[in-house]
This record gives sequence, C-alpha cells and structure tokens, in this order.
Amino acid sequence: MPSLNVANYISQCIDSVINQSFNDIEVICIDGGSNDGTYEILEEYANKDSRISLITSDVKSYGHQMNQAMSIAKGDYIGIVETDDYIDKEMFKKLYNLTEEGNVDLVKSNFYHFNDTDKQNPSITIDKAKESLSDVTTSFTIDEYPYFLEGHPSIWSGIYKRSFLEDNDIKFIEEKGGGWVDNPFFYETAILASSIRYTPEAFYHYRESNTDSSSHNFNDFSLPMRRVLDIFDVLERHNYNNHDVIVLFYNRLFRYVEIILENNYNDENKLDYKTACYINKALAKVDESIVKEDLIPNFQKIYYKYLSPLFVKRFEDK
Repeated sequence: MPSLNVANYISQCIDSVINQSFNDIEVICIDGGSNDGTYEILEEYANKDSRISLITSDVKSYGHQMNQAMSIAKGDYIGIVETDDYIDKEMFKKLYNLTEEGNVDLVKSNFYHFNDTDKQNPSITIDKAKESLSDVTTSFTIDEYPYFLEGHPSIWSGIYKRSFLEDNDIKFIEEKGGGWVDNPFFYETAILASSIRYTPEAFYHYRESNTDSSSHNFNDFSLPMRRVLDIFDVLERHNYNNHDVIVLFYNRLFRYVEIILENNYNDENKLDYKTACYINKALAKVDESIVKEDLIPNFQKIYYKYLSPLFVKRFEDK
C-alpha cells in the first residue's frame, strides 16, 4: 500500500483492507513522506493491528515504494491497493480461491470506476474493457487470450504469486512520482505468467475524483512514450513476439499519442521538443507491416506523419 498525502482517503482504504474476510494477510504500508497527516493516521492503525508494517520511503516514487514493499513481503501472493482507493470485503478471499491451490501466477478481477465528486450521488460503474473474457473460467496464457491486455493496466485489481515475481526478477521502474510505471509491470507479468485466471466480478473501487493523483497531474507529456519504450524493452528482453499481442500493444501506443495530443488541445504545435522526440523514438521501433495490415487508418496516419525526422526538427528551437 504506497501512500503520499492521501489523508482524505486513507482511513476508508485501510479499513477496507484490514477488514477483509480473508484475514491471514500482512499489510505493508510504504509512505513516501506525507506531510498532511497520512503517516500519523497509518501509525495509529499500525499500533492497533500487528499485521500492519509501516515503513517510510526516502524517495517519492511509486515504483521505488512498490519495490521496497515487495522486497520484504512474505505472503504467497502479493496484492496492491493504492491508498486513495478501497476494496470490497471479499476481494482477497475470492481472488485467492482462484489460484488453484497456489498454482496460478496471476489472478485478475474486473474493477469499478468510482467518482465521488458529487458526494450525494457518487458514480460507480463497472469497467467494460475485458468483457470478451467473461466466459473464460479456466486458467490461460496471454498467447491464448491476448485481449487480457485490453483496457486500463489496473495492476491493483489482482494478486501475483510472489515466487513468480521473484523468479522472473519482475520489478517496477523507479520513476519520480507516479510515472505510469504500471504499464511495463502489466505487460511483463502478463507475458511471463504461465497461468492466468480472470473473473468478471469486480471488487476494487478505482477513485477517479482525487485531483492530486498522478493520473490527474499529467504535466510531462513524454511520459506515455517513455513507458511505451519500456514495454518495447520488456518484449525485447524476453524475445516475445506474439502477433496478436503486438497489435494490441501498438493500439495502446497510438492511443497514447492521441491522449498526448488531446491534452494539448489537438494542436501538435503545442508539443515540446522532448515529447516530440519520444513520440518519434517510439514510432521508430514499430513494425511498419503491422501498421499497414492491422491498424486503423487514423493510427496509420499518425505513424507516417510523426515518424518523419522533419516532425522532430520543427521543435528543435522551441
């Protein structure tokens, strides 16, 4: 449970964890130097519940905090709960029951999009991205069901076999702040898992109304492309090249370019030199034949327009 200045949400979050029906858990809270009372609230909980370990991280980095926590975890499975979210009481019991007596590497559930900007009428909607997996009731690999990669990485809506993470040396990238580091972790766990289980049942409430979260503070527009390059690195390191998975990855890549543009009022002239360089660098690693044969026309247009060296040159003097 990584935390940084979430005093408004931390009690609801940690209550939802310590009151799980599956109570044989250890709760590792890694605080990144909160100064709004978050740490003191966690300290109160730790003093009352021996299952809670409270540790301070000297680096304000989601990835660093996660790696620090995973390095001391002792449980058979590792779950992630971001501390402005909360989970249903049965989450870990139901996920653990799908591990086939500890033989599944990765168990993933659906999740809720939660927005309580309107306190009187909070919005709770179930995610739709993985509907094609709703009827899959046995374990599988990503090669068998590539559409597992659709939608939000939602790395927190599942549990991971600790020995699987350790044996494959799977760690988070230690980017400053949030850093979109869930993306390469999502891909690496998915392509390396020898067995995956998925349930369409949702337990996790992903809060979208915290304006201080890293997903809301999207200021460095090169971030998505840097994480895309990290995913390329994951695929290359593991010599992974399943065609259907690559197509889905490219769709994510081009959708991220669209998001960058949308956050710049769909005006490419507002991009900075750094962002233009990273878009160009990511596109240079794309297989052109897949773009031509498998991607939609708009993504093809983006590819040829922003792959050109002339695109980057326009921004050199900005």
